[in-house]
Parts: sequence; C-alpha cells; structure tokens
Amino acid sequence: MIRYILLYIIYLIRKIKDLGKVQYHGFTVCFAFKNCEVSIGKGTDISSAPMSNLLGLYQKTIIVARYGGKISIGERCGISGSTIYSTSKINIGNYTRVGANCKIIDNDFHPMELDYRRKALNKEYARRKPINIGNDCFIGMNSIILKGTTLGNNVIVGAGSVVIGVFPDNVVIAGNPAKIVKYLNEIDHQIPE
Repeated sequence: MIRYILLYIIYLIRKIKDLGKVQYHGFTVCFAFKNCEVSIGKGTDISSAPMSNLLGLYQKTIIVARYGGKISIGERCGISGSTIYSTSKINIGNYTRVGANCKIIDNDFHPMELDYRRKALNKEYARRKPINIGNDCFIGMNSIILKGTTLGNNVIVGAGSVVIGVFPDNVVIAGNPAKIVKYLNEIDHQIPE
C-alpha cells in the first residue's frame, strides 16, 4: 500500500503543475492523462476529508484532464469535495470558491446519437465546449456547471443550480436552468463596520 501511495505522489509531482504550493485536506484524486494538463495556482486549498467542510462532503475532490483536456485553477481558490472533469478546457479564475459536492464538466461524457453510444465511441463523439469561470466567483454547494458555460468575475451561483450559458460580471444566478436573480453593485461589496 505504501508503495502505491509513493508512486501516486511521484505521479502528481511530475504531472500536476504548481503542486507544491497547494494545500490538501484529505486524499484528492487528480489525473492528467497523456497530452493533458492540470495546473493549480499557489495558495489554493482543496478539501477532500469529511470534516474539512462541515456541510458534508459526499466524495473526495476529483480533478481529471482526459482526451486532450486542460484544467487551469487560479491562485487562492477553494474546492470542497467536487469533481472537475475536462476533455476540452476548464479555466477557473483567482480567488474562486467551489462549494461542497459541485460538478464542473466540459463534455457530455456520451454521444447523443444512439448508434455511437451502442458502439461505445464516447471520446470521439461526445460533445465538448470550454468552461470559463472568472475571478472571485462563488459556486454554491451541489451546483453543476455544464459545457460551454462562461461566468464573469464576481458571479455567485446559488446552491443546487444547474448552470449553462454566458453570465456577465457581478451577478447572482440560481435555479435549473440558472438565471440571473440579482445584479450586484458597489454597495453590496462594502464591509459593514
């Protein structure tokens, strides 16, 4: 068992960029397959241990880049028991928080066409589009961010939302599908005395 843990640590050091500057709580599953990239910015905090987030984590954090996928997580982000899975490209800006048990997935995993699904031609025919999440975003627990989504800076995603589409800076979005429910302004950003 110790041997496998050591091999996994060596794998992470060789494959994942900026690994030494990231703080992990619990065992995080992280894979960058051939011709794929995962980059995690300094000061980022990734929680996988059940007691690291008292909202309750249903799983460990899973970060996977596959079939040419690229994942870039900015500096000083926080991720709790969530899945980030790319076969295209996922960019997460600086200071963004991803709440407990979220999913950020830039592909459909399976083709829409019946014949391709039956032949298990998943990677060749599954639809994929990049995801871009701006700086200072907050993604509420149990939310799902789907392929082709762009979130501007300072976007708050309500808990349990299913997000697809393009959203501007400084908004609160919520629902299934997520819609803008509030526009944020300078007054909202002031810290009370």
